[in-house]
Amino acid sequence: MGGRYGMSFARKLIEQGKYDEAVASATEEIDGGSAGPEIMVDRATAYELLEQYAEAVTDFEKAMELDATEKLLERDLVDDAYFSALLATARQEPVRDGVARLERYKGVFPHGAHATEVEDWKRRLTGELVSKLDKTVEMGPG
Repeated sequence: MGGRYGMSFARKLIEQGKYDEAVASATEEIDGGSAGPEIMVDRATAYELLEQYAEAVTDFEKAMELDATEKLLERDLVDDAYFSALLATARQEPVRDGVARLERYKGVFPHGAHATEVEDWKRRLTGELVSKLDKTVEMGPG
């Protein structure tokens, strides 16, 4: 089921704020054999907006795998969205699992824009690096 030219129906639903429906629409397209990288990004985006970050990460990774041959995606935008979902997922998991999840970034985006941030966040998760923006950590006089 397509939306307007150049846009999936799922993308149109996302723009309307109908994220659950967008997931269902994208899933229907994928199950129907339309599993290109763009529809995977659409579903990943809807999952992320629903705060279902682990599902979003899986779909972003699949999208990048598919795009290795098709080269249709705007890699910078997907890089940002993937890192955001990956970090959100990592922060919800036990420390060891979260650190391992962040390691996956390098495999998907070996030269990605967030490589340094991944290393910093791994240190934050393990307590080696304290963030001044984290209101849950008491910082002493400063």
